[in-house]
This record gives sequence, structure tokens and C-alpha cells, in this order.
Amino acid sequence: MRPVIEARAPGKLVIVGEYAVLYGAPGIAVAVDACALATLEARPGEHSELVVPDTGARFRFHQDAGGRLAWEAPSPGPLALPLESCIATLVAHGLLPHGGELPACRIGLDTSGFQGSDAAGQRIKLGLGSSAAITVALMGALLGFVRAAPQSHEKLRVLCLEAHRRLQGGSGSGIDVLTALAGGVISIDFPPGSDIPRETSLSWPGGLHMLAVWSGQSASTPAMLDRLHSYRERQPAGCASHMARLREIAGRTVAAWHANETGAVLASLDSYAAALRDLDEDAGIGIYGGGQAAISEIALAHGAICKPSGAGGGDFGIALTASREVLAALEKDFAACGYLCREAAPGAPGLRVQTRAQG
Repeated sequence: MRPVIEARAPGKLVIVGEYAVLYGAPGIAVAVDACALATLEARPGEHSELVVPDTGARFRFHQDAGGRLAWEAPSPGPLALPLESCIATLVAHGLLPHGGELPACRIGLDTSGFQGSDAAGQRIKLGLGSSAAITVALMGALLGFVRAAPQSHEKLRVLCLEAHRRLQGGSGSGIDVLTALAGGVISIDFPPGSDIPRETSLSWPGGLHMLAVWSGQSASTPAMLDRLHSYRERQPAGCASHMARLREIAGRTVAAWHANETGAVLASLDSYAAALRDLDEDAGIGIYGGGQAAISEIALAHGAICKPSGAGGGDFGIALTASREVLAALEKDFAACGYLCREAAPGAPGLRVQTRAQG
């Protein structure tokens, strides 16, 4: 019998804070039941193997003296990024065996839970934070595999954020990483003088109902962030003004959420949606493209609040209401238009690591 380490981490839906969290604003997110799975088990020989069940692909690798991964042909390309980022982070923190080398192992990375089907039946990625979830799951699995001393939550936060920023080339607010790590519903903020966010667990406000609606179109978050950065370079004062407005509204939303004031939460989220529209009109990011505008029209016809969840441009929107009857009517109308819906609350569990025996 040989031990197999299994680690799971959930995806997320952002409730408030889109774009502004990149500039130090607070935000709120909820973990969803789409999970990333990382598995590790020892294997005989000198070479290790990366398995990607989503594609059925297998890639062999070994490590050099500095712990860097050397791939045999063919290279996995971007599929290797989570593993390379996590290994580099663990090496930097001295958490791998001497020399930074793993024992020969088989590593499985499965994000199939983050896939759906478009109108033509083609498999597409759902915008629920799969890269953050697989990074967190893999970090947990690697630490279990090398039998590292138990890490505090604060240390895990640092490791996972650093690994994901390596994967993304240094960008990202970390809200998706912290949601995958903690699970449930969280708010994030940035301590003064720090670019490392911290999370606070939240309860779901009484009487608040939320429906996540898949637009049917995937969106490229990096491309949209590039357009935001271009706008900031062209119009620094205008960008700063929009971010100040979004930051203020996000702060009001977090305060209302803590106070369990559902009406104030809904009013603040409505204001945030309007502020995102104004930013989009000035910056040309495309936040309300990709079906987001159509989703909003259906929700608004029922008197619900609706906004993109995350970067927008497709992926998921969220509709919120204090009425169960409105929620049911929304779900019926969205389904009639061919939209995939999922009710989201109060939040899936965060990182879970277990060891099982395999013959």
C-alpha cells in the first residue's frame, strides 16, 4: 500500500471589489462548489510525472540542483505553470528537502470542475478562479507529500499568494487565492503599508439571495486588465477617480455586510454596478460585453440587483435580491433564455488535504 495525498480547493465568485481590489480596495467573495484537485504519490525511478486528467496528457520531468524543473519532450507549456510556481515558492522558503528536490512522484492536477458547455456543446472554462484553486490545492498537497512541518494559516497565505503571483507574472489582488484557502464567505483588506491581503470570514446576511448566471461566453481577464492598465497610463487622473469611487462603495458594502443590513448591502452593490458601468464607458474595458448587459436587463426587469462577478466581459454575473419569489422568477427566466444558473450561498469549504492508501 502506498499513500496518496489529495488536496481540494474551491473556486470563487466575487461579490464586490472588482478592479478596485487591484488598487488596495476591500472586497467580498464566496467560495463555490467547483473544486480543483491535486494528487501526489511516490513512484519508482528517478523521474517524476505530471498528469493532467482534463486532457489525459502526461509529462515527465526531473529537477536540477537548484530545484528547477526540466521537462522531457514534449513540454507541457502553460500546464506546467502551477507546479513550477509552487516549487519555486517552496524552494525560496526552504520548505523542500535538501537541494530543493522532490522524491520521484506522480502529480495530478484536475480542474475539470471548472468547465462547462457553450451553446454548441463545446467544453469551455468557467470563470470561477481555477488557477488560484489549483495553486492552493497543489501547495497543500506538496507540503503534505514532503511532510513539511504544519504551516500556520498566515504562512500558507503567504506561500499561496506568492505562488499564484509567480504564475500570473506578478499581478492579481489575491482575493481568489484567499477564498480558495479559507472557503466560505470572506472579505479582504490590505494592512497599511502591505501588499499582502488578509481575509476575514463573514456570515451570509439574513434574507439575501444570490443567483450566479453563466453568460455562455468565456472572458480573458488578462486582456481586460491590460485595457485597464492602458487606460490608467492614458488617463491617470480619471482612473484614480474611478478607483476612489469604487473603493468607497466597496467599503460601504463590507460595512453593511458585517452589520447584517441586507437592504444596505443591496443598495451598495447597485451603486458598485453603476460605478463599473461608468468605468467601462470611459476605459473601454468591455466589462459589460459578452452577455453581461443582457443578464442585467433580465435581472433589472424583476427589480433585482445585477453586476458582473469578477472582470466581466462574459463569464458569470450575479443577481441579488431580498425576495425568494423574485429569485425563483429570475431562475425561470434565465433558464428560458438558455443561461446556466447556480444559487450561491453560504460558501464551500476551503483547502482540504487528506491522505489515503492505494494498493
